[in-house]
Amino acid sequence: MHKHHIGEKMKKRKHIHILLCLQIFLCIYGFDSITNLTEGARPELLIETNEPRLYKMIKGARDYIVNQQNEDGGWSLLPGGESEVETTALAIWALIEADWGTGSRIIRRGVRYLRNSQRDDGSWNDNTAHTIFALIALTKANTDPEARFDGLTWIKKAQNPSGSWGRKGNTFGHVLYTSATLVGLKYIGFNYRSFDSLLPGMEWLDNLDHRNREGYWNLPGGTQSDIYVTAWALQGLSPVYNVDEQIAWLKQFQNINGGFPRFPRKESDPEVTATVIMALAANEDPVNTRRIAINYLTKVQADDGSFISNTPREIRSPTANLQTTCMVLIAVHSKTDRKQ
Repeated sequence: MHKHHIGEKMKKRKHIHILLCLQIFLCIYGFDSITNLTEGARPELLIETNEPRLYKMIKGARDYIVNQQNEDGGWSLLPGGESEVETTALAIWALIEADWGTGSRIIRRGVRYLRNSQRDDGSWNDNTAHTIFALIALTKANTDPEARFDGLTWIKKAQNPSGSWGRKGNTFGHVLYTSATLVGLKYIGFNYRSFDSLLPGMEWLDNLDHRNREGYWNLPGGTQSDIYVTAWALQGLSPVYNVDEQIAWLKQFQNINGGFPRFPRKESDPEVTATVIMALAANEDPVNTRRIAINYLTKVQADDGSFISNTPREIRSPTANLQTTCMVLIAVHSKTDRKQ
């Protein structure tokens, strides 16, 4: 039994190494099927980082995230809580986007937490969002190819025949989880030609049956157009679908302070604003909306570097939290020329 187990593991490693070699070959010779996951020129930020206010905001958010790391290497949604996968993955992603070194002790400890949290089936918590964010983090950290391979295999198996993803593997299709998975696969470096799960997912998301009467998106059970959910959906559909009309709809709800609310005529929220910035960048919107939105974020940051929001579903009232702070840092570094 023991020899058989070792033999199977060696076969698996050999298969992974062959795939990685194939990926490197395709990247070197310019085949447009798999994007290089580890290297490449870093495009400019939406605003130059030498602007004092923006630089201060980025540094403050980065320091806040670093200071909140737990002893086990993970991060929690709220300061002082128990570490959990989703926030840890977002923290690693955000720090690396902000040029924190992948070989640093902070990142290595976070990666170790993720590695130790992966289930035998390849998922993290049998949760599509946790799994795809963990895969982004490990890809950004340029580490653990076996864990990434197992996670991608689980993501592929977790997709429903309809093309959607639910919260858990093979459960009822959910707009937000489908959108997040599509966005994550693109951040990892895949496009619809290199990962055949992408196109069915986008087709499901674009289907009018999964929108409200206005033609936009909301959470299950809701009817009012949700700016936050719509921004995630538009990222999921980019750049294959023409969503200019939906982008124009989003931009009309920018408040006078530059931020975006979750629902029309409500107060601006940092995490909703960050998600809209990502949607605008993903769809290469040329208007100045993003700059104004980022300017709003520089003004609402707390003194300790955090951002306050009640967008995370675990939070009922606006609270300083790691998820929102990470999403702001990721959004500010959103690229308009990422290959997808």
